[in-house]
Order: sequence, then C-alpha cells, then structure tokens
Amino acid sequence: MLPHLMFNETEILAFALVLLRVSTFTMSWPVFSVYNVPNQLKVLLCLAIAGVLFPVIDRSGLSAADLGQDVAWLAGKEVLTGLCLGFMTRLFFFAISVGGNIVSTSIGLSNGNLFNPALGASVTTVEQFYATLATLLFLALNGHHYFLTGLAQSFDAIPLSIDGTQFALMTGKFKDSGLILQTVTEAGIKISAPVLVAIFMLNVVMGIIGRAVPQINVLVTTQIVNFLAGVLVMFIAIPALIFELDHQFIAFAEQLFKFMKAL
Repeated sequence: MLPHLMFNETEILAFALVLLRVSTFTMSWPVFSVYNVPNQLKVLLCLAIAGVLFPVIDRSGLSAADLGQDVAWLAGKEVLTGLCLGFMTRLFFFAISVGGNIVSTSIGLSNGNLFNPALGASVTTVEQFYATLATLLFLALNGHHYFLTGLAQSFDAIPLSIDGTQFALMTGKFKDSGLILQTVTEAGIKISAPVLVAIFMLNVVMGIIGRAVPQINVLVTTQIVNFLAGVLVMFIAIPALIFELDHQFIAFAEQLFKFMKAL
C-alpha cells in the first residue's frame, strides 16, 4: 500500500467533521440546494469541496486519542456552524422574496402562485421572476465563490478543536438577529420601491378622479390600472432592479464576512 494513502484516526475524524460542516452548508445555501438538483450531484459536490478544503485546514487542536464522548459534541458543532452559514447566505434571496411579495400584493397578483424549487414552497409569480433574475445575477457575479470563501474562512474562526470555549463566542452574534431582519426588510422595500411609488401615485390620482367624476367605478378601475401600471413599471425598472440587486448582494456578502469575524 502506498504510504501517502495512509490516514491515521485523527485525520479520518477531521475529514468527517469537515464533511459535516460542508454538507450542512451546501444543503442549506441557495441555488445549489434546490430540489431539481440531483442528490447524487449534491453528494459529489460536498465530497469535492471537503476534499479541497481538508488539506489546508488547521487540525492541530484535534486528537482522536483525547476524545471520548466529545465526538458527538464536535459533530453537533459542525452541523450547527454549517447551518448558520447557510442561513446567512440565504439572506439575499429572503430579501428578494420580501420585495416580490410586496410587489405582488400591490398589483393584485398575490393569489397567482408558482412552485419555487429554491425554497420548496409556492411563491407568487413576481417573486419567482425576481428570484430568477437574482439567481442569474448571483452566478454572473461569482457569488458562489464569495460564499465558498466564507466557508473556508469559517475553519479559521471556528477551528476543528475539542476546546468548546472558541465555539461559545458564536452565540454572542445572535443578539443582532433583529438587525438582520431589519436589513432583509429594508432590502425588500428598496427592491419594490419603483412599483410602490407608481401604485401610490396612481391611487392618489384615481382618488381625485373618483371625487371629480362620481360616475366612474373607482374600485374596479383602480385594480386594472394598478395591474397594468405595476407590470409596466416593473419591466421598465429592470436595469435599476439589477443595480439594486448587485448592491444588496455586496451588502449581504459583507454581512456574512462580518458574521465570520465576530465568531
């Protein structure tokens, strides 16, 4: 047997822990965790990422000889870390969902639902349209490279070690969960801002017309006008939407790296 293919117990344990973190991250991050991606491809992707990261990860604080019941704790730590990082990477698409829902409700398409494989749930047509644009932009900007970089840096922030004090620092960042929710909501409002402004102005105008000409059925007419104007503004504002998505993607990438540094 070739010497360079020999692995001791510590290296096998370290690779298993790396694979756990990579697997939970890959199964929870956007684009590549969708339901229409074959499970075999997901498994191969996890193994490939873990195989690339394993040789460069510091595992000096890990020793199989010193482990007893701490193996289960280490496995749980890696799973929780991967899930937290995967959740942070999905914030960008959560903001898209908020913006799409706001636009759909404003123009009267909240009942027109489609299945979104990225979330595994039914979403509105406008939200699906925005999610498709965001996915294409995500891949065009090499967003998966940024988040894989964050995954690699997570092993510096939370190393493979039996010392539990380093992982305890992670819980302090959860106090900012309210700020994260605020950021997602603000991003969704910014994404839907052109349509919201147009609908607001149209409602004001239709209210004035309804006062001036009582014979017009404003309630029925407003729904049709809002739909046509909302769809028209939505397509006209696509360049501005792409610019805003670019800006929000950078902001959420920075949020991820701030989260990594605070661990």
